[in-house]
Amino acid sequence: MSANGVFHFGNLGRNAVYGPGFGNTDLSIIKNLTLAGHARLQFRIEAFNIFDQANLGLPGRIATVNSTSFGVITNTRFPTGDSGSARQVQLAVKAMF
Repeated sequence: MSANGVFHFGNLGRNAVYGPGFGNTDLSIIKNLTLAGHARLQFRIEAFNIFDQANLGLPGRIATVNSTSFGVITNTRFPTGDSGSARQVQLAVKAMF
């Protein structure tokens, strides 16, 4: 118990423990094709999180240290379908004149 009468578990400072890291690799390939005059076509393929790396969320906030679920990670950082959650690929064609 501390001097002010409040119980503290341990003496580790605030924000001393970090959550899991974040990794994301994106790739973009672009090809410009010149047509007649000033007209151009641009073909583009973009892939987000190409290695499909799982980015884990923070551990659960259970106040009881003796609980079996204390510090367990039960989710990913982003909901499924959001940016950064899973591999996503998109194709595009753009006409410029």
